[in-house]
Amino acid sequence: MDLYYNILSPPSRAILLLGEALNIRFNLISLDVHRKDYVNVEFKKINPQHTVPTLVVDGVHAICEPGAILCYLAERFGPPGSVLYPSEPLRRAIVNQWLLFECGTLYKCIIAYYSPVVLERATPVDADRQKLEEAVAILDGSLQRNTFAAGDHLTVADYSLVCTVSLLVLLKFDLTPYESVRSWYERCKGVIAGYSEITQRAVTMFQNWMENEHKGKP
Repeated sequence: MDLYYNILSPPSRAILLLGEALNIRFNLISLDVHRKDYVNVEFKKINPQHTVPTLVVDGVHAICEPGAILCYLAERFGPPGSVLYPSEPLRRAIVNQWLLFECGTLYKCIIAYYSPVVLERATPVDADRQKLEEAVAILDGSLQRNTFAAGDHLTVADYSLVCTVSLLVLLKFDLTPYESVRSWYERCKGVIAGYSEITQRAVTMFQNWMENEHKGKP
């Protein structure tokens, strides 16, 4: 399976980490934003959305949404009865709920608030900051009642969410008021194989990328 990815992308890291847990060997194809790999003609033929991660199965079928990739990998490569993506309808629905929350609410709020600040050095927008804080508070409220995102067991929802929360940590978002998120984050770091190594690669690349991005800018 070909996995088009970028280590800076939290959804890409979630796929890499799940692959580590399930002993999946991907054919890794790293896309470079500076070379504009995302928008080259060949990649757009594979994924018209030109987003990462993109998983190509059997050389033909492209799966372009990270939540769908996580679910597919857990179902195809997870052991029978695996709790990573449970088969029971209600438990699965709760996992899906948090996968959708990650991409449709939390990640969206992070990008809306931080992209102008980081890339353009724009003045932070209070309304966007408030939306981000509300999203983190929603996750914190749920984690006050649960060990992991969707209950008492690690699931693909945690893989998705922990990589997105790691972006908040990297961007120095203040998680002090969110004790349950902080505790869960440390818990995930301890049980997800390869987490520290992959995250450190992302941190190093982010720092290098920021230096290049702002080189020569006032």
